[in-house]
Amino acid sequence: MTRRLVVGVDIGNSTTEASVAAVSGDSVEYLGTALTHTTGVKGTPENTDGAVSAVRRALDRAGRSESEVETVLLNEATPVISGLAMETISETIITESTMIGHNPATPGGEGLGVGTTVAIDALAGASGPTIAVVGAGWDFDDVATELNAATERGLEVVAAVLAHDDAVLVVNRLRAPIPVVDEVGAVEKVPLGMRAAVEVAPPGRTIRTLSDSYGLASVFELDPDQTKQVSPVARALTGNRSAVVVRTPAVT
Repeated sequence: MTRRLVVGVDIGNSTTEASVAAVSGDSVEYLGTALTHTTGVKGTPENTDGAVSAVRRALDRAGRSESEVETVLLNEATPVISGLAMETISETIITESTMIGHNPATPGGEGLGVGTTVAIDALAGASGPTIAVVGAGWDFDDVATELNAATERGLEVVAAVLAHDDAVLVVNRLRAPIPVVDEVGAVEKVPLGMRAAVEVAPPGRTIRTLSDSYGLASVFELDPDQTKQVSPVARALTGNRSAVVVRTPAVT
């Protein structure tokens, strides 16, 4: 049976992924993948440049040429224009959640951390799962030292949010790696003492839990009505490699 070379392209809000596979009947052999930044606003003709770049990189990694491609499958890239600012924090109050749609180029670590937001200089008085919030002026060595010391004291530090572009440097110095989101220019706006979640996907992947309304519902223990109301948060974070969501008290 003839084997066809098929490429699947997924255009997201901020990233575009291409996967290459050899298909023969019901048999599918994965060959390679690549991830690039989405060019233009999702769902517009400007997406073409990013999609082509992702396809070419994926084919190169798979050791195949463009002339061999028989089929290209593209997701339905419905135009999405959100109010998220990726250079600084943008908060959108939706029911009882504050969304921080932050997607730096090089977050650190990977996985999902759920806990309470605490300023790094207040970790000594914290307890339970904790997300450290690190303001401007902190050196990466000092950040790593503080986080390691807190862990040694028995504090469960599950994630961190940094002002500077130091995520990888910090994670490389931690005894227990955690997901770290950096380049948060308005880190002082992160609400403290609130339940939050930080998710970082592996390189070449996108987040799965915080971009899914049911994932958010599980993390924040939401009822069905709240789950419906926070679905815009999940949609806005789709395609990101990293994100932070903080649940704040209900707005009255």
